[in-house]
Amino acid sequence: MSIETKKFKILSNQCRICGVPAKYSYFGVISCNPCKMFFKRNANAGQVAFVCNFDGQCEININNRHICSACRLAKCFKCGMSTDKFRTSRNILAKVQAQRQLEWSDH
Repeated sequence: MSIETKKFKILSNQCRICGVPAKYSYFGVISCNPCKMFFKRNANAGQVAFVCNFDGQCEININNRHICSACRLAKCFKCGMSTDKFRTSRNILAKVQAQRQLEWSDH
């Protein structure tokens, strides 16, 4: 395994938002559970809901991710998290109905 491959493997197991170990992709980005839940709670409010006291220049990591919500949310969007990936009850219902239609058409 080359050094580049090892480096990618190490980076691919880190939350893209705060850098802690992460295993899964949430809302389109490999992220930890706290960052996933932060995004889920705040993304629909948009970046207007938060104001950065440091001109949007805050570094987000494990030690300070809770300090500036504006920069944390901005980093979520910048890394590629998307509200389009939210599973709403409407999306789930449509998926179930489509699956039922397929089952009925098979009979």
